[in-house]
Amino acid sequence: MMSDIIEKNNLAIRKLRYEWYRFLRKSFYYSIISHIAFVILIQILTGINFNSSRRIYIREIKQIQLELREVEKEETEIINETITTTSKDTLLRKIEKPTFAGFEIDTTEIVNRYEENTLNVSILFPINWIYYDNKVKDIIDGVIFIPTENSQYDRRLSVMIQVNTNKRLFNTAQYDSSFSYNKVTYYITKPRKILEEITQIVYIRTGAFKADFIIKLTSPNEAEFQKFKPVFFAMVRSFSAGY
Repeated sequence: MMSDIIEKNNLAIRKLRYEWYRFLRKSFYYSIISHIAFVILIQILTGINFNSSRRIYIREIKQIQLELREVEKEETEIINETITTTSKDTLLRKIEKPTFAGFEIDTTEIVNRYEENTLNVSILFPINWIYYDNKVKDIIDGVIFIPTENSQYDRRLSVMIQVNTNKRLFNTAQYDSSFSYNKVTYYITKPRKILEEITQIVYIRTGAFKADFIIKLTSPNEAEFQKFKPVFFAMVRSFSAGY
């Protein structure tokens, strides 16, 4: 944020310099015209031989033209610098990847939508994945998403959503960070490794709604975890329920 403010100030300064050079260039033009008029007027009034003063006049004009070219050169450099800086800023903004709670996310793969109506749960999940859901007493209890054989991910990878209707069991001490988004609070654990398997859990605290939700990523190894992590947090961001 601070770098954006500094860059905006620098751009404003360059614009002010550009406007100053435009004013200076106009002043040179006015100076040339007034100088010519002044020399002609003096020659008419005093009868000075034009040929004798012509050399002085041409020398002064050449000096003014030289200075004007220097001004125009600096003006061009400022314009080019401004264009280059603006282009670079625009390019950097274009290549910046979206984030969610400080985590990089990748939404290009989550094109499928899971929906159910008992708690109005909705979430996007990747192409070439399938899901299995479970209900207890006519209310959703959980759903698990796994890759198919056509997916680019290891089939041992999984994302599971659990429904917690006993909200008093929630313990903030089990989580390492938290943030608020879309009217709820997210609690996140750090990645935890048992043997080669890695898990990460996001707990969604919904306030007055009748259930909280747990979204758990399980990966067979570190490489697969890092590969899928941006997609996982894109899924988390897409999650919604009836709260």
